[in-house]
Amino acid sequence: MSIQAEIKLLLLVFGLFAASAGHAQAKPHVRVDLVAAVTSIAPGDSFDVLFRQNIDDEWHTYWTTPGDSGAAPDIKWSVPAGVSVSAFKYPYPERIPYGPLMNYGYHNEVLMPFSVSVPEDYSGDVVDIMGTGRVLVCADICIPEKVEVMASIPVGPTVVDNAVSGTFSMAQARLPVLIDVVSSFQVDADKILLTVGLPAVQGNRIDAVEYFPFAPEVIDNPADQIFSMSDEGLVLILEPGFEFDEDSADLSGVIVIHESVGEGIVSSFEFRMGDSLAPPGNVRPGDGHAMGETGLLAALFFAFLGGLILNLMPCVFPVLSIKILSLVESHHGGSSIRLHGLAYAGGVVASFLAIAVLLMSLRAGGEAIGWGFQLQSPIVVSMVAYLFLVIGLNLLGVFEIGGSIMSLGNSEGSSQGYLGSVSTGVLATIVAAPCTAPFMGAAVGYALIQEPATGLLVFASLGIGMALPYVLLCYAPGLLARLPRPGQWMVTMKQLLAFPMLASAVWLLWVLGVQAGSEAMIQVLTGALLIAFALWLLNQSGSAIARMFALLLVLAAIYIGAMQEARVSESALGPAEGEAGVYSRNALAIAQQKGPVFVNFTAAWCITCKVNELNALNVDAVKLAFKDKEITYLKGDWTNEDPGITAALQEYGRTGVPLYLLYAKDASRATVLPQILTPGIVLDALEAL
Repeated sequence: MSIQAEIKLLLLVFGLFAASAGHAQAKPHVRVDLVAAVTSIAPGDSFDVLFRQNIDDEWHTYWTTPGDSGAAPDIKWSVPAGVSVSAFKYPYPERIPYGPLMNYGYHNEVLMPFSVSVPEDYSGDVVDIMGTGRVLVCADICIPEKVEVMASIPVGPTVVDNAVSGTFSMAQARLPVLIDVVSSFQVDADKILLTVGLPAVQGNRIDAVEYFPFAPEVIDNPADQIFSMSDEGLVLILEPGFEFDEDSADLSGVIVIHESVGEGIVSSFEFRMGDSLAPPGNVRPGDGHAMGETGLLAALFFAFLGGLILNLMPCVFPVLSIKILSLVESHHGGSSIRLHGLAYAGGVVASFLAIAVLLMSLRAGGEAIGWGFQLQSPIVVSMVAYLFLVIGLNLLGVFEIGGSIMSLGNSEGSSQGYLGSVSTGVLATIVAAPCTAPFMGAAVGYALIQEPATGLLVFASLGIGMALPYVLLCYAPGLLARLPRPGQWMVTMKQLLAFPMLASAVWLLWVLGVQAGSEAMIQVLTGALLIAFALWLLNQSGSAIARMFALLLVLAAIYIGAMQEARVSESALGPAEGEAGVYSRNALAIAQQKGPVFVNFTAAWCITCKVNELNALNVDAVKLAFKDKEITYLKGDWTNEDPGITAALQEYGRTGVPLYLLYAKDASRATVLPQILTPGIVLDALEAL
């Protein structure tokens, strides 16, 4: 493949991704905006704003503590220097049952007030408030809707907007009243008796009482809450939750009282037990988890090892092998070989740095993502499968554009040849996207919670590890001398290397089936057939009509791939193996009451995960040990985006799979097993329980 052909291939790759990125998104199920209480604001003053959610029927969003599942809105604010934005004030929620779970959240319209303070020395003409982030909205499925809101308030005399005063009154009416009362609890017969000295309420007028704790999992959320009135106040009988500890539990929260007067009066109160708990703000699970046990040097080393191992993955190995074939064809000689090695390394490292910048930018915008996140999109999976097909067909000789593929990045030291080596490095990184090498997880997890400069350093180490084998070959005359002379064997080798690429395409089609069902697989297979026919046609005829027809076929294939959407398939709903249950925090808590628990966080697109399952988890000795020790096996499938699994990964400093956790009975923290498993490693961990 000549430099012109290689650039065309890269343009095709990026065109496929651009087409997928431009695919229209489904209509959101929650719409958000900002409502300001003023029409202008004076420097030195503050004003109130409402973060308003309008939610579709039968869908709901979440309170600050979501209950058994879910997540509160996660909004990052961008405001002028000196301007400050307070945390949200949450209206009282409602109990939302979902199967055996109980969530806390909202239906229909939600008004969440917060305040904005303007400094006295503010010199701007307007105060611009911009918020970006995510609101999780759920019905039978959960969708993290990306949201963006903005308000511009002119600077001048402070003028209240009377037109929205009624809306602010509605918001204020749903805010719990903070009360300073005596509250206490005791444990009796495995029940929590919570006493809150509320203002006088006639017990015979109370229809129902709902209690919402700020701390997660201190009570069994779905259990009935039985209330009564005593001389000390309201008494609630509650079931203890997974995180309840009689010596340290904090049951501060919100009490909602429904009275049987007229059409019903609802009163809500916020109470604190001592000085221990302030209302929680928008804190994402896993934030602040310092991976001090990793450290920069260890992260650099693990990233380097992970990059080395990436070269052995079936996605990457053919590309590296083709580069080595180009060395054979070049007769091993000249200083230009070393420059080609550096050019290839530059393309690899630059591509990894670009990925790092993208990941960090998305995470800064509120996305909880990590390495491999792009493969949670069926659109991207479809496009990468197309790419692997194109490379495989090229290696088999079905089409040739501009010359032999053995000339990849080799033009006798010309600038075009060096550019070819750079673009080959970019291509190698693109095809490495579906691969997760051992040792990468901890390194990437460390990188994404550090300062940007540190994170970029770790990703650069990953790229250096991946580029090093080829660079060493270019700089080692002794190794170059051992390479065989050019001959017919190179054609055979090139064709042989096509099959790992085609196998990778087949694997991605299986991933697509897990994400979006068998119908999506058939659609993308049809698109692949159109691309194959278009490439064959171009190789048969260079006429304008043939080129136009081939272009239409490729565009049709891109359209088919861009139409794929993630949906819950039967394989995603049930256990991936007959003996594995589906992971959730509630399932984990229930299982831990019975005994030890092994959790396997995996994804269909994770090669390391599948190798571990085949070689270490699905073997008779390990299965027998699980049965003998009565260990519950749970599987967390991250093939599609799952905020609950993302939070669990972040809790242990990871941003991707695989992750293997072994919990002792009733333990709050798990033992983390290595990313590469053997039966011996698993059995030793089980023996250590």
